[in-house]
Parts: sequence; structure tokens; C-alpha cells
Amino acid sequence: MKRIRELQGSLLIELLVVCALIALFLPLLVTAFAQMQERHLLAQTHQDQRAIKAAIDAHFQAQWARLRPASCRIDATLLVMIGSGTSAPSRLAARDVDETSDWLMGVDYGLCRGTTTVRENPLDVTLDCHWNAGDNVSFASCESNVKGQVFSTSARKSVIKLENDLVIGQSGIIESEDGFYWYLSEGMQGRKALWRTPDVSGTSLELWNGIERLSFFPLLDNSGNGMVDTLDTQYGAFPVTQLRGLWVEYLYRMDDCKLETSTLIEQEYRSMRGDIWRYSSPCQGVGNHIVVL
Repeated sequence: MKRIRELQGSLLIELLVVCALIALFLPLLVTAFAQMQERHLLAQTHQDQRAIKAAIDAHFQAQWARLRPASCRIDATLLVMIGSGTSAPSRLAARDVDETSDWLMGVDYGLCRGTTTVRENPLDVTLDCHWNAGDNVSFASCESNVKGQVFSTSARKSVIKLENDLVIGQSGIIESEDGFYWYLSEGMQGRKALWRTPDVSGTSLELWNGIERLSFFPLLDNSGNGMVDTLDTQYGAFPVTQLRGLWVEYLYRMDDCKLETSTLIEQEYRSMRGDIWRYSSPCQGVGNHIVVL
């Protein structure tokens, strides 16, 4: 009996020691596990951030890579306009344009584009296009550049009426011309978003939710040698003949960022115009993208 009591007492002491060790190390283990989870979440957030930035850059490229027409001789009167949200154009008067960002007005040349030979005017084209009757188009060859309109459309063809018959017999490129304003405004999810509004009439379209600041800077060829001479930081109208690219600055916010506020890093970015953009990394980030024209 004495031996049994000694064994029981020894087991009780060992159990108490084990409990004491668990009480000592469990908080450390829980803390270490929580830190490991936080590091994993942070790494995943940075990975998601890179993927989102790449997707935004690709979207910008798709929107603005066609601001110059496909023509040997570009009309010198064609312009791209860049302005401040504090002075939005009358076309956007009904829209709540973000005052801290820029807006851009230009023409998307060649969303629908193909080669053809003009044998008559009007001419039939069999391109599978988005255009409707009344939409603007242009025909360009190395000899001529002529405006036109979509006269009618059907499942099999579109009929295009050109402004004159001088191009009959010429081969070249026929392309659509869709004028738009691009700007930031409140999106359907209650956050800032990139929008596009047709320049004359039509329905506005939300393009990308989560863009919180946006600035445009034209890359200009002032000497006419085909090389970029100037990055212009002023607002105004810029000749398409001189436009070789578009530098886009933007601040974006990630959807469903799960990081704790204590892990966020407050950062500042000085834009090309000298403005200070404040953001919380990595749930927010700043990007720069050059659209080559």
C-alpha cells in the first residue's frame, strides 16, 4: 500500500509539472502559430497585389492602346484631352467625377478594324463588328484618309458610306471610331471605380472597381522623329500626331484585404505633378504603367 501511495504521489507531481509546462508554453505556441498565420497571409496579400496590378495594367493597355488611328498620314486636328476632376467637362456634368483624379477624352480607333479595297461607295464589309448604323468609321490608305459612317448593318455585312469617292480603287484599312471620356467616380459597390462614358451619347460603363486615384501624362514627340521628347505634366489638348504614349499613375485598393490594421504600413507617394498620395500598404498600392501608341 505504501508503494502504491508513493507511485500515486509521483504521478500527481508529474501531472502537475506537465500542466505547468503546458501553461507556460501554450501561450508561446499560440502566439507563434498566430504570427506564422499572419506572415502567410501577408505573403499571400503581396502575391495577390502583384496579380491585381498586372491585371490593371493589362486593362489600361486594352483601353488606351488605340488612341492613334492606323494611318500613314494622321489628321493634324485630332486631339486627346486631359483635365482635372475639379473641372469636369459638360458631358460629365451628371456624373460625380472624382476631383482628386484626372479625366481623359480621346477616340478609340480600331476596336473593329480590317483591310479592304474600296470598289464602290457605299461599300460592303463583312467584318464582325460591334458598330451600329450611324457610328463613325474611317478609311485610310497611304494616299488618302477619309471619314465615313455605318449606313446599315445585318448579320452578313455592314454598309459603309464614305465622305467622297476619291478613294475608289484604293486598298487600305477601315476602322471604327469610338469617342469616350475616362474618369473616376463612385462605383456600384460604393467605392471609387474607373468609368467610361461615350463622348456624345450613350450609356456609361463601369470598367474597374477599386481605382482610387488616377493621373494621365502624355508622352510627346515634339520633333517629329518618332521618339519621345517630353512627358507633359500640364492639362490641356494634345495633338494625336505627337502622341507616342501615355504614362498612367494610379492608386488602387485590393478587394477583401484581410490583414489586421496593425500590420499595415502607412506610405506616401509623390506623383508627377507633385501631389502626395497617402495609402496603407499592402491593402493599397501605387502603380505606373506606360501605354505605348
